[in-house]
Amino acid sequence: MKTLDSGTGEGWFKLFGIQLLVWSVWAGLSPIIFWLGRRYRIDKQTYYSGVTLHFFSAIFLVIVYLAIYALLWNFLGLGSVSWETFQQYFKVFFLNLFHWHFFIYMAIIGIAHAIDYRKEAEVRREKADKLEKQLLKSELNTLRAQLSPHFLFNTINNVVGTIEQGKNRVAIGTLIRLGNFLRITLEESQHNLIPLKKELQYLKDYLEIEKFRNVELDILIHQSSELSECLVPNFILQPLVENAIKHGISQKKEAKRIEIGMENIGSNFKLWVYNEGPSLKEFGKERIGIGISSTISRLQIAYEDQAKFNLINVHNGVISELLLPMRYST
Repeated sequence: MKTLDSGTGEGWFKLFGIQLLVWSVWAGLSPIIFWLGRRYRIDKQTYYSGVTLHFFSAIFLVIVYLAIYALLWNFLGLGSVSWETFQQYFKVFFLNLFHWHFFIYMAIIGIAHAIDYRKEAEVRREKADKLEKQLLKSELNTLRAQLSPHFLFNTINNVVGTIEQGKNRVAIGTLIRLGNFLRITLEESQHNLIPLKKELQYLKDYLEIEKFRNVELDILIHQSSELSECLVPNFILQPLVENAIKHGISQKKEAKRIEIGMENIGSNFKLWVYNEGPSLKEFGKERIGIGISSTISRLQIAYEDQAKFNLINVHNGVISELLLPMRYST
């Protein structure tokens, strides 16, 4: 001890070397303590057994540490090792440092638990996110399953009516286009969001089917090149157009026009479908059928509260309006 307390540079260097070696013992013991912390957790199910085990493990490892500490002081501080001096140093270290190093053991156990809890929380969060995505996908598939038969039954009924009128060639053309449209529907069923230009192309294919039944149907699409790459839920416009034809065009003999348009509104954009025909007051709540209800549900799932749907009375008709957040494929 006198050598270390002499105040010489050599004494301070030796003191620093001993302390470095002493703390490196904790570095060597830390992996063992981490393993013990993970192997014997302290939680609700194993609280008492875990606390008891770590209490005695701490006593044992701290005693081992203090014994190594005493040996290092004997060997490096005094230059020799004897049982008498080892006992003296061990007693001094035990009485003055035991509680401090017991706390260090428990601190390492706490860190090990914190790391494990964080990893488990991340795993749970990933599982929850994955489950939520699967649930949303399942709900979207359910909504699509509602829409597909609805559209299919309506088209088949139209074909039957066309055949009854003796228009076989028209019926055959409708069925061919229906087959192509259903093929596209199946191919795109795995994509929840598609570019607007693709959605408009699918809508044109659908409208070709409708024009077989109603040759006087006047369709006007106002496209915007700046919005063509914006992402929209696939087949989001088809039920709006189908609803416009069923509850608008088909209800008034003079009603013929359908218009589809879009507008950039800051960080959002608007899609709208206008149809000539009776107002909402004339048609009442029947205007909101399966197609509209499913569209509203799909918007809620895809965008939560960021998207809006409105039915608006205008001169000689009704506008179905979608307000969507602007998103692009990455």
